[in-house]
Amino acid sequence: MKLGKIDFCKIQKMTAIEIVVLVLVFFAIGIYYSPNFMHKKDVMMAAKIKADNAIFTAKALEEFAQDKNAKASTIAKKVADELNVTTKNPYDKKQDAYSFNEECKSCNNVSYDDNNEMIILTTFNKKGELIARTVIKPPSFVVYSIEDDKKSKK
Repeated sequence: MKLGKIDFCKIQKMTAIEIVVLVLVFFAIGIYYSPNFMHKKDVMMAAKIKADNAIFTAKALEEFAQDKNAKASTIAKKVADELNVTTKNPYDKKQDAYSFNEECKSCNNVSYDDNNEMIILTTFNKKGELIARTVIKPPSFVVYSIEDDKKSKK
């Protein structure tokens, strides 16, 4: 049977070996590109965490500015409770984004020191590696992130 210029009767069928080779080629390409996708996901989560920490920092500094006599513990709890309603934990949607539990991996650990009027945000990934740390001491703050450490070592 001829249809136009193509003779469908002469087209050879693919053998099982050719199909296996084709599948292996696609599999190899997938393995080659998958680490890049996984790394991009980690970078996106770290960026989300940095943005969340920046929002927490801004709100905490605003609270310190409004009430000069407020304790760091009161402000930390108020801001954490307010942001936990709207902010999701990027690693685990079931956990709060901000926690006062120091054992919490993959969330923003909030600690405070009322004597020094200081709030500390520490963020770890699921492996327990430090991603970012923010120290808020009115009227300023200091941010450390793992990317900063990598840049300084180069």
